[in-house]
Amino acid sequence: MRSLLLLLFLCSYCFSIAQKDSNTFRYGKLKNGLTYYIRHTAAQPGYADYYLVQNVGSLMEDEDQNGLAHVLEHMAFHATESFPEGVPAFLQRHGIETFNAVTRYDETIYHVDHVPTISSELVDSCVLVLRDWSGFLMLKPEDMDRERKVIREERRIRMNVSKRVQKMAEPYLYNRSKYALHDIIGSVEVVQNFTPEQLRGYYNAFYRPDQQAVIIMGDIDVARVEATVKRLFEVIPKRENPKPRLVYRIEDNEEPLYAKLIDNEIPNNSIQLVKRIPRPRVNSLEEMLREMLLRDFYNSIMRGYITEYVEAGESYLLGAGAWISGLVRNYDSFNLILTSLPGKEREALQQVLEQVEYVHRFGFADEVLQPLIENYRQGVKSNMGQEKSMPNDVFLRIYQDNFLLGRPVCTVDEKLAATLSVLDSLSAKSFQDWITGWYKGRDNWVFLMQGNDSTYLFPDAQEIEKMIRDSHSVDMEKERPQEQMVEENAELIDFEIKPGRIVKERKIKALDAEEWILDNGARVFYKYTDGDKGMFNMLAGSPGGRSVLKAEDLPSADALSALFLQGGLYKYDMRTLGFFLKDHTVDVNLSLEERSESISVVGASVDAELAFQLFYLTVERPRFDRVLYNRFVAINRMNWANLKATINDTISEMLSSIRRMESPRLWRKDTTYYAAMNYDRMIQIYKERFQDASDFTFYLVGDIEREKARELTIKYVGAVSSEYRKEKAVEYVYERRENITKDVEVNMPDRKYLVSIEFYNKLKTNPTEELCMRILKMYFQYHFQEKIRGDQGAAYSVQVLGGTSSSPDYQQELFIRFATSLDEGPEMRSLVRERIQEFLKQGITDEEVEDFILAIKKEKKSADDVAYNTIVFWTDNLQFYNKTGKRMDSPIYFDSIVDKIKAKDVLVFARKFFNSAQCVDLVIKSKY
Repeated sequence: MRSLLLLLFLCSYCFSIAQKDSNTFRYGKLKNGLTYYIRHTAAQPGYADYYLVQNVGSLMEDEDQNGLAHVLEHMAFHATESFPEGVPAFLQRHGIETFNAVTRYDETIYHVDHVPTISSELVDSCVLVLRDWSGFLMLKPEDMDRERKVIREERRIRMNVSKRVQKMAEPYLYNRSKYALHDIIGSVEVVQNFTPEQLRGYYNAFYRPDQQAVIIMGDIDVARVEATVKRLFEVIPKRENPKPRLVYRIEDNEEPLYAKLIDNEIPNNSIQLVKRIPRPRVNSLEEMLREMLLRDFYNSIMRGYITEYVEAGESYLLGAGAWISGLVRNYDSFNLILTSLPGKEREALQQVLEQVEYVHRFGFADEVLQPLIENYRQGVKSNMGQEKSMPNDVFLRIYQDNFLLGRPVCTVDEKLAATLSVLDSLSAKSFQDWITGWYKGRDNWVFLMQGNDSTYLFPDAQEIEKMIRDSHSVDMEKERPQEQMVEENAELIDFEIKPGRIVKERKIKALDAEEWILDNGARVFYKYTDGDKGMFNMLAGSPGGRSVLKAEDLPSADALSALFLQGGLYKYDMRTLGFFLKDHTVDVNLSLEERSESISVVGASVDAELAFQLFYLTVERPRFDRVLYNRFVAINRMNWANLKATINDTISEMLSSIRRMESPRLWRKDTTYYAAMNYDRMIQIYKERFQDASDFTFYLVGDIEREKARELTIKYVGAVSSEYRKEKAVEYVYERRENITKDVEVNMPDRKYLVSIEFYNKLKTNPTEELCMRILKMYFQYHFQEKIRGDQGAAYSVQVLGGTSSSPDYQQELFIRFATSLDEGPEMRSLVRERIQEFLKQGITDEEVEDFILAIKKEKKSADDVAYNTIVFWTDNLQFYNKTGKRMDSPIYFDSIVDKIKAKDVLVFARKFFNSAQCVDLVIKSKY
């Protein structure tokens, strides 16, 4: 994964046109100005992705057009010249469900993903979709009126506390430029009152070939697709005297901009400092690579230092971060954000500023940089020659950045070779000069104080400026004291352990796997797979979990989950443990769920022994720290005492009281909850839940050879102690089982009406009925979306969620959720019930079932293509086999039955499900 991410990151700055006339890649520009990129890829055999990238976004709008770019994005999914019934209807008829669009400040992007390429007619039709989107929308007035309503509801649902705070911050972040004054979603006045002529005027002005790129990637005949693109697009005339496509700047602010962002729904105080950084003009590939690598290393090193400082627990900081990221086109930003102990914002800000200064002075020393650079260099070398295996997302970013940003072009290997050259030139001085170039000075700083109390005394701009100046001049020691260094030849386990032995084993032919039983009672299922090359995972699971604990012990169990590994392992604290794990790919996670507990160890195959040692120490030699525990409890109690309840908190509490019965096992996180935590009991719970190999089943899967797997299993899993407990999880009933219909009023802005209608059942279903449930979900998703959004314009989207499960118990769920207005809410709520009853009377047609089955088969094939032979796939399969004696991908669960399902089967199951289901019909609505 690291290798893939590195390749994606590097290739975002260039792409290959060396094979311009090959069977792999075609790139060109038509006489009318349209740019195209067509690429054959092997990542998704049998599928392709289609993109129309428009180098025009909301900033191109005049003041009286604010919102029209976004309206056009919506209109693209109504009638077009070639698809009068709308593009979605055509795509869904062919089982294509993944299509969307997004409007940003500077660009608008339309896409259709995962299109089967077995049919050349469908391939051509999807090129025709892009052509229609590019300039052949019908733009019917009645469709505009529908979308006015939909966008109104989109605004309503998105106007949450995060969006409100963002809108308050934008005038400062963007220094009152057009980025700050122009809302992508649009002004209410413009969206509700624009005329068809205004929309067509904007459309004709900017939806034109010279501002558009077609990107098609996948398992395609590139020559044939190129010919189709040329045939469909080159007849579009070049615009005469086109309206200029302007590039907008953000003016420098010579002095810091300061704002208090106050909203009743902000739960606690925080401080954010932002320094806007104009992107430097780069004239060569090497210059661009240098900027990219400096930023990448900067963020990595800064993140490590700040995280370590916060986790040490010796400051006033509860959380902090400092990094550089993209802001908008042509601008980056340095970001520093923190939350502190209540009332300690000044002290915490001074501390984190000094930590940033420390990293700037000493964190980029050559002795720190060189190991990181060498590791990066090895990653680059491992990606040489890997262009054919790159996924579509890599090429998409490459082509978008070339079209939108003018990134320089090169082959991937040339790019990687240049990266190696730039890496050789990086030094401590490189970083010092680069940091000095953007961090020093008063210009372009923005200080944002966030909270829920307008009278709260945050530090003012002068105080913050002084803190920044003081941090530059504070005396610091270059070397930090090391609490415990690891000697060069030190071993993680420096004591002898007694290995176990395998006392029974069997082959599992159905899975080409094995089961080993050790003399300590542990059961181990082993499966070799190289689906995740060079990686493996060991999952150990046991029944019981929180359900076997007493109610009074549950807070201590929560403390255990929160503090696991923070104290380290064996005799090593976390810092010292980090020295052992440096330059190794290993990770261990612990989970204590309601009815089970588990330990998962994942690592590179070359680090398998180290990973098994981590597992052994996790179970047998955990390390707890009373100081860390006391700080955890004290901070959480303090936070709770100072936390202001938000509307979401109120809603959550009210819904919980409606849905759930009273139980001493359902703790409210208040003073009593934290007082109930007990350090000694926390440790005892750990021993009870995790220190018993006989109670665990292990699933060892991945690229680890059988003999090595056996050796490590015997040596480390076999050495774990056993108590030979026989436990079963206890089932507690927390949810009310009766039907519930309830309206809850809260002080929520924007006249919102949030609908959640949920159906629950516990039928003992068979595989055919489980597929019928999937068809029901898809049917209602389509029809409620069409009715509530499409016909009524009463919601931005309708979510129909649900499914079936058979472990640990049989359960079926179907949820219908949407947000609308107070005025239309009651009618839309009733509509859901009416449509369900109508369905139970009239049913579904065989043609509709065939369409949904086609989509289900496509979804399954797509999921199988991604998952098959991976560690996750085989781990799940082994667990399923252990419970049922069958493969989870056996034909009896899908292939042998899916094409036999008819409309009558769906209706019979629907009646069976709905007639006995519990219904929880809840509405959360504004009081005004």
